[in-house]
Amino acid sequence: MAQRTLRDFLKLLEQRGQLRRISAPVNPDLEVAAIADRVLAAGGPALLFENVIGSPMPLVLNLLGTVERVVWSMGLERVEELEELGSRLALLQQPRPPKGLQETAAFGRVLWDLVKARPDLDLFPPCQQIIQKGDQINLDQLPLIRPWPGDAGRVITLGLVITRDPETRVPNVGVYRLQQQDAHSMTVHWLSVR
Repeated sequence: MAQRTLRDFLKLLEQRGQLRRISAPVNPDLEVAAIADRVLAAGGPALLFENVIGSPMPLVLNLLGTVERVVWSMGLERVEELEELGSRLALLQQPRPPKGLQETAAFGRVLWDLVKARPDLDLFPPCQQIIQKGDQINLDQLPLIRPWPGDAGRVITLGLVITRDPETRVPNVGVYRLQQQDAHSMTVHWLSVR
């Protein structure tokens, strides 16, 4: 079953022994990343830091640190199911007329899945119950980390960024490294090859 919220996913990971809670105070400047790197390198669990120095919020890392956890995050149980999903999504990325009955049936199954897929109609999901705008925004409250000694500041290592092409108006969603500049702004790290 798909995990609808981060809370649901954390609960699932905890039930399956794939989440460790760390209640001791930890420093987001180098210490959190060092701990997370060691645990990830050993194939260890996701980590929930409950007491991040300087932040009123907890911090979770390595949620998707193993293929198994990626599979679970998508509501699947086996890696093979993830591979099947990838194949089905590839049909949508570059659709072409099916050749033969088998391809027609496969495309039909993907279309049926699209028909069944509906957005959640929850008008007040937990992630939108606290909304901050303008001067209310204070990035200093977030438990952002500085993972490496040479980093210029605190970062979100895999931030979801939504942009829109200024000419075509086509939206794009990508995952990028975001670095905090001040209490109200961050910069996006785009590679020049992109």
